[in-house]
Amino acid sequence: MLLITLLMLSCSADEGEETSYVALPIESIQLPDEFTLNEQYEIFFVFKRPTNCHGYYDVLLKADNAYRTLAVQSIVYKNANCEVLTENNEANQSFRFKVIYDQVYVFRIWKGVNEFGEEIYEEIEVPVVN
Repeated sequence: MLLITLLMLSCSADEGEETSYVALPIESIQLPDEFTLNEQYEIFFVFKRPTNCHGYYDVLLKADNAYRTLAVQSIVYKNANCEVLTENNEANQSFRFKVIYDQVYVFRIWKGVNEFGEEIYEEIEVPVVN
């Protein structure tokens, strides 16, 4: 419930268009085999836009000790003309990640929710070298 609860906000865009924010799963991510302490990395990932009203807003990155939980924060424009996207709906993005701890980082990549309402994560460990 971590990510779902975090993203049920609504607001108004500059032009008065109503918007909200939702978490979207990360389809794939490119993490290095290892990190070097104090280095910065550009991490690339892919997610799917469910409709043409979903846009990329930011990456959600929650830190908890060695764990880093990741998902996409999508802005949703509340427009009556939204169309479901079944083709050409993959989007590529990236974020910068600085390695500040000399320990293994465990990335918990949010993959969505299963049929029982339980959140699904893929865990990827990346060791740190000096």
